[in-house]
Amino acid sequence: MKRAMTKNKEASSDPQSATASRPRVGYMLRMYPRFTQTFVVNEILELERQGVDVRILSLRKPTDGRFHESLSRVRAQAEYLPEFLVEARSKILNAHWQQFRSRKRQYLRAATETYRHAGADSTDFQQAAMALRWAKKNKLKHVHVHFGTHEATVAYLAHLMGGLSYSLTLHAFDIFRSNVDRPLLARKINASQFIVTVSEYNRAFMLENLPGVDPDKIRVNYNGIDLESFAVGDAPRRPYSVLGVGRLIEKKGYIDLVRAMARLRDMNLPVSCTIVGDGPQTAMLQGEIDRLKLTDSVTLAGARSQDFVREALQQAACFVLPCVHAADGNVDALPTVLLEAMASGCPCVSTRVSGVPEIIEHDSSGMLVEPSDDAALADAMAAILSDADTATAFSDAGRRRAELVFDIRNNVGRMKSWFAEVIAHHKSRTRKDGRRKAAPDTLPVTNAVECAR
Repeated sequence: MKRAMTKNKEASSDPQSATASRPRVGYMLRMYPRFTQTFVVNEILELERQGVDVRILSLRKPTDGRFHESLSRVRAQAEYLPEFLVEARSKILNAHWQQFRSRKRQYLRAATETYRHAGADSTDFQQAAMALRWAKKNKLKHVHVHFGTHEATVAYLAHLMGGLSYSLTLHAFDIFRSNVDRPLLARKINASQFIVTVSEYNRAFMLENLPGVDPDKIRVNYNGIDLESFAVGDAPRRPYSVLGVGRLIEKKGYIDLVRAMARLRDMNLPVSCTIVGDGPQTAMLQGEIDRLKLTDSVTLAGARSQDFVREALQQAACFVLPCVHAADGNVDALPTVLLEAMASGCPCVSTRVSGVPEIIEHDSSGMLVEPSDDAALADAMAAILSDADTATAFSDAGRRRAELVFDIRNNVGRMKSWFAEVIAHHKSRTRKDGRRKAAPDTLPVTNAVECAR
């Protein structure tokens, strides 16, 4: 008896045994890592911290050339699929032959879906069989996918071809842009176990604009942030300093911030502004800065590290993100940097678009103005920069709201519970002899819509 107890104790302390007992989830991404997608890395890090064994598959190799420090803390090592047949001809053809031989009807259904619709292409179909092989090799019961474009199409085709269980997180450009194949996106959602989107605004838009979508599939879960990493600093903030952070693209609305800075100058306020980020609008924005003679007060700082942004958020007197609806329909859904700014106690100004009013409560935890209104933007910035009591109130309320609604531990914990539900359902449909029963396409959803409040 004593020997048996000793053996059990040794087994429980064995690292391999501990790893085997952890829940395992696959993450399939179009490109990993990406400099601008810190929220994906943060989610994986928190899942690992909460005991999930994450396996990562990327459809493409990274091209950014620069990465945030937090990436080094991810334990999972990414695997990469070949994009072209010439890269691994024998492996790809063998994976397809195995799928065709074992599930001919399902394989042909996936092939038909690929070539019938413009939203899927031959690379998606090619990678679907390889994704199934990867999932089998890693003994995965479920795979999660960020974004609803090609990576979601690969998961969808792998589901049709070989029964892959998957879920999605949908964000912004994969929902709102005018070139989104909405009937195909609805089919991807309906074939999933569930999909997560990052705001109630997103959910309402999908229910209205995706034909035939199953409303019970769509759950709301806000992006979360590490409240210890983004915290209120001890040093006083620099008076009349404004900070903007994000890609220099149309939907961020930085042209309105530049024009608002000209208005603040004309009010004789000694305001300086730093915009961190790069993108296709860099030259246009610099041209506007030059035209308005703002080169002494507005700086385009380029892309910077998370550490730089973290320190800047603790020092700035005001954070501004003037989001707008882009010409192609794209719009920010739930900008993570706003959550980071609020958690850092930096008083925020943004606009009434998409999910932003779900972040900032106007005149309580920050200020909201109408999009593309640089005069209103300037007035809101002036109200914060010129009134210490207002700035302090927004700083304190913003931090409290971040703690209440956007704590990554709670929001990722919710994701973990959803994954566990899917995995448990899969196990419940396994015969005693180890063979799977014919499983339904999706998991019955008992609590379809959840939102952190």
